[in-house]
Amino acid sequence: MEDVIDIISYLLDHLDDEDDLEVEEQLRAVGYPEEDIQRALDWMDGFDAVAEQHDNARATRAYHPWELRNLSVATRGQLQEWERLGVINGVLRERIIDRLLALELDEADVDTLDWVAFLVLANEPGPDSLWMDNLLDPDGKRILH
Repeated sequence: MEDVIDIISYLLDHLDDEDDLEVEEQLRAVGYPEEDIQRALDWMDGFDAVAEQHDNARATRAYHPWELRNLSVATRGQLQEWERLGVINGVLRERIIDRLLALELDEADVDTLDWVAFLVLANEPGPDSLWMDNLLDPDGKRILH
């Protein structure tokens, strides 16, 4: 799965540089397996596939046993804290969870949560999504807890 995350990072760095076919060819030339390239592209397409959702501020999030196995306690706690603080709402929480689970990791940790949350918020319209820039330093390390 590390290859898929590396490919997604590469895609993000080169999104505006070239067309999709050229980037795919470069990834193949570097030696990434076709399956991982396709999984990364499908993961990126997941941002477009999110259905219109409405936030219900009074809703309590209950996790499915499969989600409990794949999202660490720290990750679930961080999501709850962000929501409690008003940093994210229920709709954004669900988008973040969707993208985390789509990575198909054995267990998503807080560092991966930060990265995915940044990508989800960066894909949201408007200046409000820029708060996440303050959570990460230039090396992608967590500044705030």
